[in-house]
Amino acid sequence: MLQWHGLYVWFILVVNLPAFGQTQKPAFSDPTAPPFLVRLQRTTSDRDVCALIRGDGLFHLERQTGSRFEALEGVLDEPELADVKRVLSERELAELAQQNIAVPLLTTERDVLRISILRSPFTQNLTFLDRESRRPFDNLITPLLKWMDALQRHSHTTLDEYSGRNNCVPPRKTELSLRPLEKSNAEVPGPSSQIGSESPASPVAALTPQQASFLMRWQFNHIAAGTVEDTCVVVYPSGRYRMEKSSQRYSDKLKVRAFEDSLNKADLKQLQELLDLPELKASTHQNLPSGKVFREGELTTLAVARDGHIQQLSFASYFGVPGWVSNVSAGTDPEERIVAPLRKWLKARVETRKVGALQDATVTHCVPQRH
Repeated sequence: MLQWHGLYVWFILVVNLPAFGQTQKPAFSDPTAPPFLVRLQRTTSDRDVCALIRGDGLFHLERQTGSRFEALEGVLDEPELADVKRVLSERELAELAQQNIAVPLLTTERDVLRISILRSPFTQNLTFLDRESRRPFDNLITPLLKWMDALQRHSHTTLDEYSGRNNCVPPRKTELSLRPLEKSNAEVPGPSSQIGSESPASPVAALTPQQASFLMRWQFNHIAAGTVEDTCVVVYPSGRYRMEKSSQRYSDKLKVRAFEDSLNKADLKQLQELLDLPELKASTHQNLPSGKVFREGELTTLAVARDGHIQQLSFASYFGVPGWVSNVSAGTDPEERIVAPLRKWLKARVETRKVGALQDATVTHCVPQRH
């Protein structure tokens, strides 16, 4: 979390957990029902609650408050199950994509909501990093939050922690394919005050070869004095590019300006030559300040489409204030020299170009779009 006194950055290790329903009864009452309808998880500063509703009406819920853990199971009756299905079938909700959800550069209060909805043959995965990111979609999200609260009051059976804890994971037998356009489910957005390997705020979340309709994506973040400034650029093979400049100060709203234009043939050739420099092309450098505490830092990520795969690099330099706290750390990334020529070129050829800002721009964090 980013507070006045510093930025905490860490990564969450995701482990395989027992599949839901493997150790619990009853089994599916309707073998033709979907294995699950929706999975919800809400994490706040003092509580973590997840819930899974199966296609046959059985629900599984876990909540952790401090050191206290509870696992509950119950069954929704037909009218209740029908109401859940009605909420999930709302057209606006079904069409909502992660790229439409603003990713805050700073979060002032931890309130993360994750939603996974089975929409055969894919899952619709949405993550809201704070209350403000949900606000534009309150009419869609509030009914789901009400159901999450209702499940906690519903008649249920209490399970012991050993057999009941499974993080509300759907059955492993569910095999789903992801829609190519939605694989970006906010993979590669900007830095958040809470960064995790499963979080859309992770600066190094993976791009996939299916998204390789772009040439390169660059992102540079500067954190200092309670403010995050973010500049990202995505360039397509045609020379078309999008640049976004975002900033957010502690307790303030996210501000964003977006610019779109095209590089001429000479600029595009220069860019390709820089991307093909042998040292950069051969690099596998990944360095983010996991577990570090600092007040000021610079984070750089680069993704380059290369022959059916995507090269992903990350660089970080961070600085503390001596005498502030005993565990303040600092470090510079010597490998940043690899991308220094590219950074200089982007500043000269893209960032300082006189292009008018788009009206009513939304934050995409330069996640590549299919053109």
